[in-house]
Amino acid sequence: TGKTVKVEGGLYGWKINQKAEAEALIKNIMQADKIEKEPIYEQKAISRGEVDYGNTYIEISITRQHLWFYKDGKLLAQGDVVTGNPNRGNATVTGTYFVIYKEKDAVLTGPDYEAKVTYWMPFFGNMGLHDASWRRAFGGEIYKRNGTHGCVNAPRYLAKKIFESIDEGVPVIIYEEEREVN
Repeated sequence: TGKTVKVEGGLYGWKINQKAEAEALIKNIMQADKIEKEPIYEQKAISRGEVDYGNTYIEISITRQHLWFYKDGKLLAQGDVVTGNPNRGNATVTGTYFVIYKEKDAVLTGPDYEAKVTYWMPFFGNMGLHDASWRRAFGGEIYKRNGTHGCVNAPRYLAKKIFESIDEGVPVIIYEEEREVN
């Protein structure tokens, strides 16, 4: 949309394995090693640059109920989605996450639902992006009255396109935009 948004939170990024790094540093000190080293990481981001999420990522605007999937810097797919229902305490998380894995023909279950999906891409616990064959419409204000339990529902064509082109570890950036007051 050409707007800059600030995204905070999530599980994506660089994370040092503190225990392993402390052990390695103690060993280096005990041996009086003179070294320059990269820390031992338990998690790495895609890039070291200013934009550590790289140029392949999913962007989701909860405000617009819209998703964009960029691959190698090019917009590969986009479309309207339905996110979690904030009025029932099921808002979709905001922040930067990553595709944990992807699974075809999954059955998603919760305390009050069981849903068969063809394309499942979790990014935070039991929240993820998937197709939703039971929905006739996406986008708009649907999420406020008939939203999900936190997942991002996409039309089948959109979920399929993303599923076929995405890898584990790809960032998923989810945010709400500031509403303009007139």
